[in-house]
Amino acid sequence: MISFLEFVVFILFCLYVFKEAMSYGIYEYKNENKFGGIFVIFFSLFSIILSIVALCIS
Repeated sequence: MISFLEFVVFILFCLYVFKEAMSYGIYEYKNENKFGGIFVIFFSLFSIILSIVALCIS
């Protein structure tokens, strides 16, 4: 079982990674790589959600 502080640090790290991935996805989408930008955005969204769910379950 993880402590509350570890959970908060993990959530903050996930939010930072999500912000960076969204920024890169938007950059790719605006620079004529629409498929790559959308793929980066959706992949980062699902990976962050699934990592938080997996952490909550364990």
